[in-house]
Amino acid sequence: MQTIIGILLLVTYLAFIVYAAKGGNLMLGLFVMAVLWSGLGAVGGAITWETVNTTIFNDGPQGFGATAVNIIFGSWFGRILVETGIARTIIRKAVELGGDKPAVTTILLALVTSLIFTTAYGVGAVVAIGVIVFPILLSLGIPKPLAAATFTMSVGCGLYFNSSLLTQAAGTMVVNDQQYGFEGWYSFALVAFIIHFISIVLMVLFATRKGAKKKAWAAASGSLEGKNVNLLACLTPILPVTLSVAFKVSAIPAIIIAVLWALAWTGYFKSWGNLGEVLQKTFHDGVADVGLVLGFLMFLQMFIKAAGACKDLLAPIVSPIIPSNAFLIFLVFGLLSFMSLFRGPLTIWGAGAATFAIVAATGIYPLTVLYPLFYIQCCTVNTNVCPTQSWNLWAIGYTKISTKEYMKQTLVYALPCAFILEMVAYFMFAA
Repeated sequence: MQTIIGILLLVTYLAFIVYAAKGGNLMLGLFVMAVLWSGLGAVGGAITWETVNTTIFNDGPQGFGATAVNIIFGSWFGRILVETGIARTIIRKAVELGGDKPAVTTILLALVTSLIFTTAYGVGAVVAIGVIVFPILLSLGIPKPLAAATFTMSVGCGLYFNSSLLTQAAGTMVVNDQQYGFEGWYSFALVAFIIHFISIVLMVLFATRKGAKKKAWAAASGSLEGKNVNLLACLTPILPVTLSVAFKVSAIPAIIIAVLWALAWTGYFKSWGNLGEVLQKTFHDGVADVGLVLGFLMFLQMFIKAAGACKDLLAPIVSPIIPSNAFLIFLVFGLLSFMSLFRGPLTIWGAGAATFAIVAATGIYPLTVLYPLFYIQCCTVNTNVCPTQSWNLWAIGYTKISTKEYMKQTLVYALPCAFILEMVAYFMFAA
């Protein structure tokens, strides 16, 4: 009986993969999966009513509270960078430094965007930076597919350090109620950032090898209007990561310190009323930016809890087919990175949530191995270039290109990057 239930669990898992790949509503899909797996687990004797009532549908969303707070603060920080003019000033300086060399300017803008998103988070922050960057890139004669690819891949480049996405993933990937700690992670994040950024540079240099013709510069002037902030204010984007890595300051205090720093050096402390207004406005906008993300993740927690409760039904079936050699599983994930696209079975932001639950249930690999294995897929492929990611879809729409043009420009660089990072992660975390 338990074997039959285990097979039914896998059948529903495969159905969920198809549903996710076809663009189904993931929030609804995850809820249905949580209900299905709770029911099947109960029939198989692995789940009691108390587990369903408390652990899955109550403790699941509630337990995600701390991670939700990190996501909100990261989104708020992104809004602070835009509202204070810090992001605009840094971008303007990059443009001035690049001069009349379109490729150099594009690379500098990519670096600025990457650094901003080491801490800033949320679709609102991405759009707010994008509406500044895109007119500049297009006025330089950068082809639209390259402009979209450079910007979105630059956002993805910063996310290896981003505490909001890191804790979001850690809250999703839980083994035996243990959540991943980030000791040693930032060494890998630095390597990943460099490799990822090199892929962006190669893409820009290769695509502009025949030269981009500079068009009317006035087309970009509107996006850069406003006075410059001072140099100390411009240090704000890298402040939270620096505080966390160098001084072990926790993520939220690091963001609060950076926000206060930004407001102090942009003159908001001169007026108590203006200070309160900007804090209230940016926090409201930051929460609104990630509202749907939080909803998706709350329902994901229900499914994760249901999958964990079903582990004894899955392990006997799945364990024999999961590679027990760590190098082999990193190699497989690297070679099959394309399966993270369209919310596929390797990304935890889609059907891969079930894949993680199944692999984790076997007990073959510790969380210290599983976390980098899956995080690379969700960061280097899914949030980086997948058209189902909200800000990537926005970039495609803003530049008025087809999804085919976008993927043709990005995948030839993003997928090899993911493969290389999986191999690097093996030697840093599993060898």
